[in-house]
Amino acid sequence: MPHVLVHQRIEEFDRWKEVFDRLGPARAAASCRSSAVFRNREDPHEVVVLFEFEDLAQAQAHMGSEELRAAWRDAGVTDPGTRTVLDAVPEGGAR
Repeated sequence: MPHVLVHQRIEEFDRWKEVFDRLGPARAAASCRSSAVFRNREDPHEVVVLFEFEDLAQAQAHMGSEELRAAWRDAGVTDPGTRTVLDAVPEGGAR
């Protein structure tokens, strides 16, 4: 299953997290199975999120949606940052 790693710059974490949580149903509709949120200890204005999706095309449609862009504005995202699509390598699998 594809994973998407996102780095973003934000104004304030609590505001960002509230909007992130509100988008849970939209992520689920886009085949998101799980997400893990990380904060940079040295820079409180940087968040990193690792998403696991079942369907990459649905994930990409969600990430390019106007709904998500509007949510970024509400959340105080100052830089949408980078998105990297990753494939998990099973232990002992191909490297």
